[in-house]
Parts: sequence; structure tokens; C-alpha cells
Amino acid sequence: MKFSRKTVGFVLIGSAYLISTFIVLRRTTEEVRSDRVTIRISQWQLELGVREGIDTIIKRYEQLNPKVHVVQIAVPGSAYLPWVQTQMVGGTGPDIVEYSFPWPDTGRNFQPIDADVMQPNPYNKGTPLEGVAWKDTFIDGMISPDNFVQSLNAYYSVSMSTGVPRIAYNRQLLKTITGSDAPPHTYRELVGLADQIKAYSKAHGLNIAPLANSHDTHKGLTDGIMSGMCFYLYQRLDYRHRLKNDPSDLGMSYLRGEWSFDSPEVVAGLKALREYSEMCPPAFLQRLRETALIDFVSGRAVMIVAPAFEAGSLKEISPFPIGAFRYPYPREDDPVYGRYAKGPLSEGQVITGMPFYLNRMTRHRAEAIDFMRFMTSHEGSTIFTRLSNWMPVTIGVKASNYVAQFMPDPKGYTWYAGVTDPCQHVDSREYLFNEMGALMNQDGNVDAYRKIVREGLGVRIRDDLRRDVIAGLQNIRSGDVAATAAVELAQPARRPETVRLVTISNEIRTYQTRAVVTGAVGATP
Repeated sequence: MKFSRKTVGFVLIGSAYLISTFIVLRRTTEEVRSDRVTIRISQWQLELGVREGIDTIIKRYEQLNPKVHVVQIAVPGSAYLPWVQTQMVGGTGPDIVEYSFPWPDTGRNFQPIDADVMQPNPYNKGTPLEGVAWKDTFIDGMISPDNFVQSLNAYYSVSMSTGVPRIAYNRQLLKTITGSDAPPHTYRELVGLADQIKAYSKAHGLNIAPLANSHDTHKGLTDGIMSGMCFYLYQRLDYRHRLKNDPSDLGMSYLRGEWSFDSPEVVAGLKALREYSEMCPPAFLQRLRETALIDFVSGRAVMIVAPAFEAGSLKEISPFPIGAFRYPYPREDDPVYGRYAKGPLSEGQVITGMPFYLNRMTRHRAEAIDFMRFMTSHEGSTIFTRLSNWMPVTIGVKASNYVAQFMPDPKGYTWYAGVTDPCQHVDSREYLFNEMGALMNQDGNVDAYRKIVREGLGVRIRDDLRRDVIAGLQNIRSGDVAATAAVELAQPARRPETVRLVTISNEIRTYQTRAVVTGAVGATP
């Protein structure tokens, strides 16, 4: 018997529908019949070892808590944000969500965890962290902007890892080209090595780039190179003498005309970025991270810009031994950039990442918080570090010898914020990086990039800071009203003696920012 294509198509569609219906009904029935509470956790880290690490944490947690079932949802990064927003709007969002504080509606979608992080993590019993407040079990004390969201004045998330950019390299290929597998130690040695690789490639009719890179991976080193050149600029802008510049302070000082992309230090940084780009393949800014990995693994690049979260994947997919070293930023003895440089640059201002937030609408808050505690406990972090080859953020958890090559170096200077992220908002930062083709593409140059930034950065910083003002004023109003109501509506015998208003520092910062944002347009760059 012969069937038409149309009939076959209908049969396939019908079969798919019946199978999907069966799966949905089976899962629904299992959840209804089960005496276990089911919580869901979503994340976008699809690197090798990450999902396996979380799955192993889940398996161990369910052994300890048999009445809780945890489901991991891994979504590709390119689709993750719209997926999360759709889920949250529809009221079907996971209980625990990997998110980021600059993304929209943090306060609307997620709930603070202040009271929770002040209590000890019970899963650290029997370890040196027993009895220690949860927030103090992290290597940064949960001061990272994703953990403590300053605009909302509350703790919102817990992190799973941290990372700094490193240069990973093919030991075999480097030795073939140079006779040694030792990495460069100074900036001039790196520049000379790049030239040597290019000459070797040309002489042998090969297509080997010194440094594989991509749109996704270059940003960490770009930040570091600019910060290395801007030490004395940051020192001048630190008018409160805290040895630290807040991102919003840099944004406001830009609007006041205290620095620009015409400042000598910034121009020197842009020239160093131009040299950095010349080590990379043509049009690397248009390349995806996966493309750079393919170049490196296939031997078409000697080195690769490798954030720490690439460490596990590189080890698994590379058919050759890998080394890693820190990018050698120019120092005081550099013949070109020495007068601007002051080093070494510290990586001790640890910013943890892979943050997980608690859904404001979760029906299983206690279980979700409990799983977050285990996930970040000494045992949970050890499991994750071992399987993912990512760096740990829980105090006392040791990285492997291989991962240790990607550990932050705490020695040196740091100013926290930098000119490539002048107010720590998406619009300003993305504008600077989206226009970087004018600097880093083959036909790019420093002057072309400066002209573009001069014309467009100021308005974006102003808009970013304006949103801070709006959010700050709303927080002041709602916080003060809630505090006053707590006093006035309380029973006389239980009425608190003080009104817990919004902290004065947050109030001052809001009005200072508003004064700069509403300043005369003609007075800004």
C-alpha cells in the first residue's frame, strides 16, 4: 500500500503530538502522585562539565533530602534572557534563576535574601565554616554587584564561581615555532612573540594566528589593558581618597568633563588595544566564542583568550597539552607606555559570577533556599569545582593544579571601576564595545574610535544615570512609607522606638546623581 507525502506528514505530526501528550501527562501525574516537592533551577552555562556538576550536586542533595526533587533547566545563552523574561511574565518561572543585576526587572522578578545570608549555612557543619554567616563563606563576602544589588540595597543572589581572563596556549605548537614552551613574561616579549608567529606562518605557507579571540572573550582583557594605562587618571578622580572608584562616580565625572576619551591616559590605552587587536585574526570582533575555540583546537592559533570558565572545555577538547599565563600588561619600564603604567594590576578585587536569584513568586521558598545553601556549601562547591573545572568561590575549597593556572592574582593595584564601564549599566558599556570595530578591525584606528565615542557616550551615560535616579527616588519613597507604616500601625506595646528609613548614604547618592544628570547640556562633553 502506498501513502502520499501528505498522509505521511499527517501521521508523523499526529505521532509527535501523541508522544508529547503522553510525556506531559506522565510528568504531571508523577508530580501529583509524588510526596516530593519539586523545585526548578535554570542556567545558561553550557560549557563542558557545568551541567554535570549541577546534576551531581542535585543527586547528592536529594540523597540528603529525599522529599525534595530538583530539576535543572539548561538554556543556550543566546535565548536565555528572553526565555526567562517570558517565563517570569507568565508566572511559570523556575524557583531559582541564574540572572544578572543589569538585566530588567530584578526587583520585580526576584526577592531579597537578606535574612537568609546572615544565618550560618547548616551544610557547612563539620567544616571550618561551621557557624559562619552564609555571606561570609564566600571569598568576596558577597559584595559583588550581583549578590548585593546596591540600587535595591539588598542581597539578592548567591554565586557559584569566579573568573579572570587568561591566555591559554598550545605548548607543542609554541615549542615548534620558538624552540621553547615557556610563555612570555613582559609586554614587549608578547609583542615580539606575536611577530615571530606571524613570520613563521608566512614562511611556511600556513594560516596561524598568534591569538584566537572573539566578540565574547576579548572584553575582559580590554578592560584590563585600559585600566593598566589609566592608573594616574583613576588616582586623580578618586577625590574621596578611598583608593577605589565607583562606576557611577566615573560616569558623573565624565558628564562633568573631568575626563574623556581624549585624555592622554585613555588615548594610550586605546593605542595598546590597537596593538592587542593586531595579534588576533582579522574580523575577530565578529566571531563567536566557539569559532575562536575551533581555531585554537585545530592548531590555527598558538594562543587563545580564555576566561576561567573555558578552562574545563579546553582541557576536554584539546588534543595537546595546555599552558596558561596572565596577559603581561605594560609596566613602568615599557619604552612606549611606561609613563602611564603603574603596576602590577591586582586581581584581588574578586567579582564572583554565575549568580542564582530566588523567584519572587516561588511556592517553595524554604526548599529553594535550602538547595541554594547546599549548592554553595563546602561540599557542594567542591563537587562543582571538581566536575566543571571552574574556580570555586566558597572559602576553603581547593582548585585542581590545572584550574590553579586560572586563579586570580591578588597582588598589586586595583581601582574597581574602569573607563570601559563608566556607570556599570548595559547601554554605556555596550555602546563602547559595539563601536570598537572602528578601533580593532583591520582598517580601524584610534582617532576614528575617539570621534564616535565623543559623539555618543555622554547621552548614554546620562540616560543610564537617570534610571538610577528614578529607581533611587522610588526606593526612598517606598522604603520610608513602609518604615513609617510599621511604626504607626503597630500596637503601642510593640511599637519600635526608631523609624528605619532609607540609609542616608543611598539618599545622598541619589540626589548627587540627580544634580549631575539635570545639569546644563552645554556643560557636558
